Amino acid sequence: MTEIVEIQEINSVVNRELSLFEEAFLRTLKTNVHLIDSVISYVAAHRGKRLRPLLIFLIANLEGESTSLSIDSAVIAELIHTATLIHDDIVDEADLRRGAPSVNAVWNNQVSVLVGDFLFSQALQKMVQLNHPDINRIIARVTIQMSEGELLQIERAQGYELDETTYFRMISDKTASLISASCQLGAATSSNRKAYPVQEFWHFGEYLGRAFQIQDDLLDYLGDVGIVGKPVGNDLKESKITLPLLYALNNCNNGKGEAIKKLLEEDDVLNNFAEIKEFVIENGGVEYSRLRANDYIQKALSLLRPFKPSPYKEALVNLVEFTANREK
Repeated sequence: MTEIVEIQEINSVVNRELSLFEEAFLRTLKTNVHLIDSVISYVAAHRGKRLRPLLIFLIANLEGESTSLSIDSAVIAELIHTATLIHDDIVDEADLRRGAPSVNAVWNNQVSVLVGDFLFSQALQKMVQLNHPDINRIIARVTIQMSEGELLQIERAQGYELDETTYFRMISDKTASLISASCQLGAATSSNRKAYPVQEFWHFGEYLGRAFQIQDDLLDYLGDVGIVGKPVGNDLKESKITLPLLYALNNCNNGKGEAIKKLLEEDDVLNNFAEIKEFVIENGGVEYSRLRANDYIQKALSLLRPFKPSPYKEALVNLVEFTANREK
């Protein structure tokens, strides 16, 4: 079964909510400024799997039903996610996003910064309009975490002595936090809010988000550029610390670690990609990362076991398993 079929099948369980979300999302982005509308139309045409809205709706339906607050929360989460992607491409000097030129490549950094700011502003405005204590708390927390994670990554760029504790803190803040927030938003906005252990869904999202990022790390070495939508080895080029490389550097027994670090410091590191990839594989980086990702997947699945069988639970299980096996 192909990835796109898997996602379509998972989406089908909450098609109604996703349709309402799309309408609300696009309605939120309508402006009287032609430049903003042009950029937003371009971004909307190249959006991804809508993972965060999907999590909100599936979780809201586990023990109750989605509400209008669920739809609005999904819009907020997707606005924040889209804004961070636009800003990330500026920081990373990336020219490609999901197989298409990035916003900064099509326009420029100035436009990208301001459009990202616009999306953040729209998210905050919608949050203020809702004035829901749980939503306010969750969104306030996640925006701080994501900023800290991005800055920690920049601070530790080129620092190949990084330990796993710092690595996991970094990916928890930068990537997993918004996934965790989305899971909490699903629980907090369900019609049967009292039936949910909201904090448990923070843990569920944390495990899922960590597995998601580790798989992303693996795709930088093992992915197909035509499927992944960005150049293989891109994380190396951007001096990002990934788990396969980190493990290989910290656990190699052949004395080659220092030589690899010198290759990593060269201006055109991708010229050395084949050698670095071989080093990572030979020193267990890929195998270890797969084991860690699977461990987090199993932890996430264990938190779903207490919930009664339903199409929503089945879709969530499928979504978790898809995360561990995705090709892009």
